[in-house]
Amino acid sequence: MPALRAARSYARLEAELRARIDRLTARVCPGCRSPCCRPVYCRKTFDNPWYRWVNRVCRPFVPPPEWRVTRQPFGLGPRDCEIRAGRYVFCYSFNCRRLLAALPEPGARRAFQALSDLLLHPDRLPGGRRLHELGPGERLSRREVGAIDRALAEARQALVVLDASGMLPPAGTRLKPEAP
Repeated sequence: MPALRAARSYARLEAELRARIDRLTARVCPGCRSPCCRPVYCRKTFDNPWYRWVNRVCRPFVPPPEWRVTRQPFGLGPRDCEIRAGRYVFCYSFNCRRLLAALPEPGARRAFQALSDLLLHPDRLPGGRRLHELGPGERLSRREVGAIDRALAEARQALVVLDASGMLPPAGTRLKPEAP
């Protein structure tokens, strides 16, 4: 089934991005007094048929019964987001100043921003549609699933290039101390 393969591929890429992104966010975000997480993004994840399916195909996160009305971001755990795959694309593409300031140099900040934007590419569907704009009950065509597959392959190649650039901090790298 092509859509299932695409969902699994998307989940794998998302997991690879998280493994890199979490090295920074795990250090900066838990102590933040004003987290970027908002309940609207959690709801968009579970209202969107693609993200909901990726979540179900991967390591499912079950939203609380009151997920449509909660005023708290229900995926946010004590250290990071507990929605392991199928998160709303904005959760990756937005990086606050505090997060970027924890990187040691401008090149590393640009590389990290490029890394966090990698899921924007498979988000673009033929005809101008976007995955993150799908509403409840919408289905993807075979053509759109094929486009997702191709975009995922391109994003994976871009990840290889970013890793090879040496601009992303490797595991165990000491990041700059946080500014108060």
